Amino acid sequence: MYLQSSFLRMGRFERTLFYRLHVVPTVLPPLRDRKEDIPLLVNHFIDKLQERTASPVRTATPEALKRLTGYRWPGNVRELENVIERTLVLSDSIALDVEDLPHLGGGTGAGGLDGFDTGGETELPPGALDLARAVEDIDERLPRQALDRAHGVKAEAARLLGLKPSALYYKLEKYGIDA
Repeated sequence: MYLQSSFLRMGRFERTLFYRLHVVPTVLPPLRDRKEDIPLLVNHFIDKLQERTASPVRTATPEALKRLTGYRWPGNVRELENVIERTLVLSDSIALDVEDLPHLGGGTGAGGLDGFDTGGETELPPGALDLARAVEDIDERLPRQALDRAHGVKAEAARLLGLKPSALYYKLEKYGIDA
């Protein structure tokens, strides 16, 4: 009912369409309960994102699929898509392999910013936090800072961020950063 009232109140959803769709509620289990969908989704995301990321990756190895299938995906399909996009940006091989994947927490816990040194304890601010927006903000801000520190030399900025130059170029284009 929350979905109904919020969409109708904001005027973003046609009332008649909502009621037609609401006749048969659709329940989609979380990705962790649909492991058989993961290889299909991985291939879908590779196809969808390959051109935009200018990645040579065309497929995933069985070992990579096994690792991806073994993870619990607390962020569901959106987290899987983000992992595939990140991997495509950073990989320079034709097949996505286990070595290309980020650390996924052993398949039991939630993923996080592994290896990111925040310079101290990171605390949840008072009130609420839009984590996705905060991470995107960091993803946009750090390339700018690296370019400043590298005096506009993109290869040096990529090195400071631990990225391949192509991954830095992707971020610059994604966020409209002129360098």
